[in-house]
Amino acid sequence: MITSRSISVTALVALFLTGVSPLVTSAASAQTVADIAARGACSTAGIEGISAQLAEAQSCTHPGAFVRFAPYPNITLTSSRVYAFVQASARDAIQAAADRTPLQITSAFRTVADQYVLYNSGGCGLAATPGTSNHQSGRAIDVSNHAAAQSALEAQGCVWLGSSDPVHFDCPGMDLRSDAIRAFQHLWNVNNPGDPIAEDGAYGPMTNARLAGSPAAGFADSGCGCMPGCDGDSIVMADCSRVACGAGDACRAGACVFAGCASGAVSVCVDASTFGSCVMGDLGMTTTCAAGCVEDADGAHCAAAPDLDAGALDDGGVVDDGGSSADAGVDPGAAHGGCGCRLAPAEAPSGASSLLLLLLGLAWRRTVPRRDR
Repeated sequence: MITSRSISVTALVALFLTGVSPLVTSAASAQTVADIAARGACSTAGIEGISAQLAEAQSCTHPGAFVRFAPYPNITLTSSRVYAFVQASARDAIQAAADRTPLQITSAFRTVADQYVLYNSGGCGLAATPGTSNHQSGRAIDVSNHAAAQSALEAQGCVWLGSSDPVHFDCPGMDLRSDAIRAFQHLWNVNNPGDPIAEDGAYGPMTNARLAGSPAAGFADSGCGCMPGCDGDSIVMADCSRVACGAGDACRAGACVFAGCASGAVSVCVDASTFGSCVMGDLGMTTTCAAGCVEDADGAHCAAAPDLDAGALDDGGVVDDGGSSADAGVDPGAAHGGCGCRLAPAEAPSGASSLLLLLLGLAWRRTVPRRDR
């Protein structure tokens, strides 16, 4: 079984240029996209140059998003001009359907320039307005044997457009139509700095007019590149490469920051025992909390440490008259929840004991030589 893989920008451009003779390219070099549409043919022949640039620019926006769905068993491309790549989710659905029923595919991915020519040529009655077709998203295919293939495609989540366009199926995938428009707007601005248009992904009169006047053979500068910023939790570089943020981080303003601070919090619990302050949307100073970090209505903070219980002050464990206690003078505090020990207060000596101590003291004084006064 043949497997599919992500298509590189180079391979993507090669698909558009495959089979294009130098004569066709030369003839189109002085023509605009509107000139090609004016031929009245339901064909995109002649705009391979600008379409290759637009496909490259759109692929830069989402590297690896487009994958080939053919060659694959039971899939026939009816023309060398069918660009056989779609989003990965659409690829999976198309190939699974082909495992059940052969598919004869007449169209798949299209750029906004392709859609302009097909719509404005008058030769394709069912072509959608530029900017609105899911062919530009890489999730739509046209199938000539649609009646036989409908059940297999629908079982994989592809939606039949209906009798108004019976060959068309929208398969699972993201809506990337605005990306196709934005790819042209960026390409135009790179090559026409004195006549810029908004890169907003909306197909309006300004974009339509500039596309109509664009060279069918393509611009001098391919314009492939990305605006640095974020795509989910990955940083997008100017060359369209991506750097994924680490676990617990999020991408904000083109940089990886601690996710907890990215929402605008002033302080956060980094984990169960660590408190952190947020500085300009990222994690600043952190503190290890003895009793753990908590988040409540007052925000994040270290939990208060519990007070220690020293136990009740009593005379437990003091030597009794019999002197038999093994733990004389020590209070383990076990019966009172205490956490320490202390000596019991000394008892006052009895009368006999006092007399004995007095006699011993007098005897000691007699044995100690006096100092000279």
